[in-house]
Amino acid sequence: MGTLIQRGKKIEKKRVPRVCMKKTILNLSVLCLVSISFLFPPALAEAGSFTLLAPSAVLLDGRTQEIIYARAPHTKRAPASTTKLVTVMVALDHLSLDKIVQIPGGLENIPPSKIGLNGGESFYVRDLVKAALIKSANDAAEALAILTAGSRSAFTQLMNQKANNIGARNSNFVNPNGLPDGRQCSTAYDLARIMMAASRYPFIVNTLKIRSTVIYSRGGRRILLNNCNKMLWRTSGVIGKTGWTRTARHCFAGRVLSSGKVIFVGLMGSQRRQYLWSDLRRIESISSGKMPKPIVSAPDIPTRKETLRIQKALQRAGFFKGKPTGFYGKRTKAAVRNFQKAKGLPVTGTVGPETWKKLKA
Repeated sequence: MGTLIQRGKKIEKKRVPRVCMKKTILNLSVLCLVSISFLFPPALAEAGSFTLLAPSAVLLDGRTQEIIYARAPHTKRAPASTTKLVTVMVALDHLSLDKIVQIPGGLENIPPSKIGLNGGESFYVRDLVKAALIKSANDAAEALAILTAGSRSAFTQLMNQKANNIGARNSNFVNPNGLPDGRQCSTAYDLARIMMAASRYPFIVNTLKIRSTVIYSRGGRRILLNNCNKMLWRTSGVIGKTGWTRTARHCFAGRVLSSGKVIFVGLMGSQRRQYLWSDLRRIESISSGKMPKPIVSAPDIPTRKETLRIQKALQRAGFFKGKPTGFYGKRTKAAVRNFQKAKGLPVTGTVGPETWKKLKA
């Protein structure tokens, strides 16, 4: 569970009768017994409390830079394409937005997402930045790195210097795009710091607000860019950079504006993209003073180790075919639903205490 920190509220202490105290303790004991599950935590907390689905999350007050919510804030995880915020900051520290650059060769084999850059093509730097931030183009990020420093290794040294200078000191970057590499890591706290620094670049902020746009090579090739941040279609107050790899799961480094308040956000390890949007809506509720129901009401996602145990138990019960993967995806959910239906349990697709008890039997 994360910790929501509130300041400035004075609490008046009142004498409580012993009978009331005993009754309260009894009620709390019953509540704890009901809430505890053998394998997983309960679903989202009751109305009036605050929790996020992301395994690692940090919210920073934009005015004081103090942490107002934290859950595994310094756990190192793969940052995926949130990396590109650092890439773009470093590039803009060295390159003019209006500079026309020629794309180096050798980018054709970079994995997606990409815009299909070809060696010898020419672009404005501003358009490569847009491609990296809006479409999350890996080839655009790589091109910016080489054009800035001459090589990937020289550029990542600049990235790590930048990260250290802005207070993201538990991060390590070995590539400019966030593609999987065991040496590349960041933390939820660092992502919030990175977004705080990125918000000082007006062009980055304005680019992150764009839902969809078109850029052109100097030769006239037309490239459509659609933003990966679907919160832009729900609200104007949430901007940021998404990221996903199979290892990193879903990540987000962003800024939330609401009722004149600013919160910088780092979310890492979310099992589904939809859970990011749910978390961001709840973060908006802090700023606005409201606590709406989340878009997704879902239990905490099992870890890989826990998922393997579930899959093996389902396999023994004859509901899971194939090799257990540790990934809690559609196939596992379908198997859980089928098991629950066969055992007369509520069909949710998630494994709570009751379902796990039946699976162990």
